[in-house]
Amino acid sequence: MAITDREKLVLNAIVNYYLTFGDTIGSRTLVKKYGINLSSATIRNVMADLEDMGLIAKTHTSSGRIPTDKGYKYYLDELLKVEKLTKEEKENIELEYEFRINELDMLLQKTSSLLSKVTSYAGIVMEPSVLVERIKKVELVHVDDFMVVAVIVMENRSVKTKKIILDQAVSTEELELISREINMKIRDNQVTLENIETFIKGRKLIKDEGRIFEDDGKLFINNVPSIFKDKNVNDISEALELFHHRKDIKLLFEQVVKSRENSLEKVNVIFGDELGIKGLEDYSFVYSIYKAGTSKGILGVIGPKRMAYSKTMGFIKYITQEVNKVINQIERKDESDDR
Repeated sequence: MAITDREKLVLNAIVNYYLTFGDTIGSRTLVKKYGINLSSATIRNVMADLEDMGLIAKTHTSSGRIPTDKGYKYYLDELLKVEKLTKEEKENIELEYEFRINELDMLLQKTSSLLSKVTSYAGIVMEPSVLVERIKKVELVHVDDFMVVAVIVMENRSVKTKKIILDQAVSTEELELISREINMKIRDNQVTLENIETFIKGRKLIKDEGRIFEDDGKLFINNVPSIFKDKNVNDISEALELFHHRKDIKLLFEQVVKSRENSLEKVNVIFGDELGIKGLEDYSFVYSIYKAGTSKGILGVIGPKRMAYSKTMGFIKYITQEVNKVINQIERKDESDDR
């Protein structure tokens, strides 16, 4: 979209005013408040052009303008400067991660809470896909001849447990042999849950139907009430129902994120109407990608569409850096312990 520098200047001021005050703005206020060195008549012409492009719109109650979703997106992609955190804000975040963290679950739970604390929005952290993550160790616990509990330690230090019902009887001694064989494969190769599943099915212990292991990476979410305060329950009933089922909301966000190009460095924004859930139209999901082992996870916040994006994105960017740093420390320690 070809937009002149003059149009960018006016659009930037309109979006900033709306984010700050939640109200329309006219040409005179633009000149006075933002010191734009243009006449009111010129600004009105620029605003008319921006309106023709679908970037701003009039409201029924005022001659001023507000940004459209299209205008928001252009602002976020092209005009917004992510705010750098102060030295004190950085130190406070680093302090949260100063205590020894040895498990991924603990790190992700802390991060979800921290995101909510620093932004006052709902903090969300999604664990990476477990199906493609490498396995560090497997223990098969013999419950009886037809039931086994698999305890699986992933390379990223997350632990999964799964009850497996067998079609053929297996003794304790046979199960120990299978466990040793699996762990030998893990030592020799980069084994994933899908590889383990194929191995177990290959031994004809269960029927080759459906999945043994599901991609049940965890969702950590804090401060959900902040999303719906001052909202009519009838207007958000579908959204409330969704948040009662963590697996569903995790799947929803993952599907939307996967449909986009995401880099490890960038902070992204998804508007609520893109999620397709009634009641979330006036919200935004601001997120970043972190790396754990060979997989990628998601962390971010859900808040009102009219949020302080510059500051929020600054917090998410810095917290993502800290999360990646802690995960790298955990992985280096594991490599050192294995030597």
